[in-house]
Amino acid sequence: MRKLLVVLTAVLLLTGQLLAQRSITGKVVDEKGDPIPNASVSIKGTTSGVVTNEQGNFTLTLTPNAKTLVISSVNMGTEEVAVGSQNVINVTLKLEDRALQEVVVTGYGSQKKANVTGSIASIKAADIENRPFTSIDKGIQGMVAGLQSVAGSGQPGSSQAILIRGISSINAGTGPLWVIDGIPVNSGDASRLQTTANLLSTLNPNDVESITVLKDAASQSIYGSRAANGVIVVTTKKGKAGKTVFRFDTEVGSNSTAYKNDKYRPLNSAEYFQLTQEGMVNAGYTAAQQTTTLNGLGYNGGNFSDFSWLDAVERSGAQQQYNISAQGGNDKTTFFLSGGHFYQQGTSINSQLRRTNANVRVQHKLDEKLSFNMNVNGGFANQRAPLNGGAFGNPILSSYFLLPSRPAYNADGSYNFSNLGGLHNVIALSEIDKRFLRQSSLRGTLSGEYKILPNLKFRSSYGADYNVLEEDQYNNPTHGDGAASNGRAFAYYTRYYNWVWTNTLDFDQALNRSGDLMLNAQVGYESQKSNAYFISVQSQDFPPNFNLTMPAVGSRPTTSSATISEYSFLSQFASATLNYQNRFILSGTFRRDGSSRFGANNKYGNFGSVGLAWNIEKEAFMENVDFISQLKLRSSYGINGNANIGNYDWLTLYGYGANYNQLPGSAPSNVGDSSLTWELNKPWNVGVDVSFLKGRINLTADYYIRKSEDLLLNVPLSRTSGFSSRTRNLGAMENKGIEVTINATPVRTRDFSWVVDFNFAHNTNKITSLPGGNDIADGSFIIRQGEAYRTFFLREYAGVDPANGAPLWYTGPDHAATTGTYPGAGARATLGNALPKYFGGFTNTFSYKGLTLDIQLYYNFGNYVYDSWGSYYLGSGFGATYNKVARQLDRWTAAGQTTDIPRYVYGGNNAFQSASTFYLNQGDFVRLRNLQLGYTLPKNLISKIKLTNAVVYVRGANLFTWVKDKNLPFDPEQGTTSTSNLNVFIPKTISAGINVSF
Repeated sequence: MRKLLVVLTAVLLLTGQLLAQRSITGKVVDEKGDPIPNASVSIKGTTSGVVTNEQGNFTLTLTPNAKTLVISSVNMGTEEVAVGSQNVINVTLKLEDRALQEVVVTGYGSQKKANVTGSIASIKAADIENRPFTSIDKGIQGMVAGLQSVAGSGQPGSSQAILIRGISSINAGTGPLWVIDGIPVNSGDASRLQTTANLLSTLNPNDVESITVLKDAASQSIYGSRAANGVIVVTTKKGKAGKTVFRFDTEVGSNSTAYKNDKYRPLNSAEYFQLTQEGMVNAGYTAAQQTTTLNGLGYNGGNFSDFSWLDAVERSGAQQQYNISAQGGNDKTTFFLSGGHFYQQGTSINSQLRRTNANVRVQHKLDEKLSFNMNVNGGFANQRAPLNGGAFGNPILSSYFLLPSRPAYNADGSYNFSNLGGLHNVIALSEIDKRFLRQSSLRGTLSGEYKILPNLKFRSSYGADYNVLEEDQYNNPTHGDGAASNGRAFAYYTRYYNWVWTNTLDFDQALNRSGDLMLNAQVGYESQKSNAYFISVQSQDFPPNFNLTMPAVGSRPTTSSATISEYSFLSQFASATLNYQNRFILSGTFRRDGSSRFGANNKYGNFGSVGLAWNIEKEAFMENVDFISQLKLRSSYGINGNANIGNYDWLTLYGYGANYNQLPGSAPSNVGDSSLTWELNKPWNVGVDVSFLKGRINLTADYYIRKSEDLLLNVPLSRTSGFSSRTRNLGAMENKGIEVTINATPVRTRDFSWVVDFNFAHNTNKITSLPGGNDIADGSFIIRQGEAYRTFFLREYAGVDPANGAPLWYTGPDHAATTGTYPGAGARATLGNALPKYFGGFTNTFSYKGLTLDIQLYYNFGNYVYDSWGSYYLGSGFGATYNKVARQLDRWTAAGQTTDIPRYVYGGNNAFQSASTFYLNQGDFVRLRNLQLGYTLPKNLISKIKLTNAVVYVRGANLFTWVKDKNLPFDPEQGTTSTSNLNVFIPKTISAGINVSF
């Protein structure tokens, strides 16, 4: 009987529980009544919940104790609804201030932007996708205050120079740490034969969900020893629950040179010969000497050719890209798949990039506690790039140096290989010689997350970054760089394998009963190792068959080597945030890094930060200030490091290769220093975030001071030691600056909106300490205590003597006197900097019904650009057998004439070609970075062909460039050194595209 009663009781309890578990339905809409898909509907106090479908509908099974539902969506408010006895619950969500609700990715996690204590900037997918740039580092130019992204070359797939809040090192690396899906990756130019390449060029910008730039100690110091130059966190796209959505994008266009100065047009034959004859007269040549010299230059008694080498080298290059993606899933599993192809020809012959890529991400929620994530991103890039700088095989340089009287083709149409003045026929070499890079990259992460308790979770992630570069170069045996060695070929193989294993525990807990004081804490352990493997092969003496191009064909091997290089990090880190009523937020980070790159006495370093934020709008005295929706003060201070040096700089090394008489030999190759350690970066930041009129106007302003200490400097040694320098921790530097970001919507009506995005940055740099206070020579620059890094140090040009046309220079920085003789080193003066004082972006977006017009300007002021090859094509007779540019025609020709170009003298005029401020130009410019007109087709039209969205657009990139200095010879973007090197010209792109979803 007792057993029967137990069974009956259990049945009744189970029946009651089943009756208590009922399902409810409902719909979530916005204030206009439109459905909100993917809105979260959960039971308060639990992890049980669902998301709405495309129509905003949901069905949820209630637990026995369910009392309240919590409904939320991205950029919308959160509503709590009592369940009661209702079976149908319909909810309207209101649009909230994006500045308050936006979630940003931070170091090892994410949080609401309103609760961030650091200086963080975010770029969304829509801002970078489908842009005509080969890599994401090019696409972010002008989008983040304080981030300077400049090109040194227009070569497709070239590396981009990026500085965040100025430059903080002299000999160590200055670029930021890139973290892609949690992996601190190898970035930059890893090629060894190409003039420039970029490991990031294999990542398709269309696969990127967001880019977060960490700029101050509170945000970046969690990355410890590698955060001194800032951190850029890239998150790739992931799937969303719901119906599978396909998207296809395509764009086609063409590229041409973005900036040209007619003053630097190469001369035609008639102009060149007239100028040359005048120069010979001024040099005292007899008539017979003039005739002989002119005919030797191709004058041929006036029957000369006129060939434009620059026109033959420059071109309008084709551009294409195609991308397709699919995403979807359910409440358990989501996926994102994509594939893409990108092709871009550069603005000169022999210049192109072709990329193919794929991306896979799958997320699976096994149950309420355990979930998994897997993502793999792979890309293959095939690049061809010409030589640059002073190499005669550089088509840009040769197009300015080769005489127009010496054409690329003979009368019968064959290539001209003779009588080129010792230069190379680069038109022919672009077809005969070979110079290729094949780059393959694979980035992937496998991670799992387990909720130990509702407020405690463990996450383990293993990520890998794998890069392979195969480079081939062939120089034919009959003409060009290979002629002296009877032909030569190179084959280089480079492999980087970088893995990172990260384990974290995240804890969230209310510290009082009311929940007013919340603690978010994280502890983690991370290990990383990067292995590099290099193979180099070269051979010479090739048969006269231009189809046999591999080193195995050469009869004389000259190089055969294989080397390895490795570095590793071992780290423990922790972070914590205390949040009191969302009013006061206190954050702190700590990281202890161990690195193989530093000496036995300094393997480990400690880094950390503290940050504080006060959300003033939460205070009682702000309750009646309706027009301010956010007013936050922030401040942070911390210590991070710079470990971007050679892998073995601290070791005392012997190297092999000092062979003698066919016997292997070794010799000391590195001095080493067991005390070598990190550069220390100590940034302090104070900022304010203000949002007016429910997000119609948002302003962020920051002031910072970055102090860099224990700089890794190459200190000179007596050459009797066998070495010229050694790396030591000496010196200090400081950067100060302000940054302002404004986002505003001046007009927003039913059919029309106008959105403005503006950012401004001002940075000043100063070297505060050097060993012994002594200057360090640095080419055209000076490294001097009290001056900014990359300050130009040159003799000052004083113009032309109007009496005789001779060049003049100032005898000293005081400008007390001038001289016609090129002055000594004591006349040099500090004259401006290569880095800008002010830079930023200004974007206007106008939308009317389905039309959208986007206009982005990039500006840069306060720096100088040095023309390193100007002395040859504008040297007043120096290098007389090379062609000149049109500005040379403004030379002095008569007494009393006022001009800045001296009299043209065959062979040169009093060392005018020597380095001076004549070849230094102001680098101020404003560039129309992006102009796009798009039209979103009406849904009632595209639905008939089963499309959910369709956009057509036309776009121009770098369409117009204004420069302040009208004598600036080439594009004002010349990398962070602001020194022109006759690279492939930066392109202007005009394209059209279409994006469709179905």
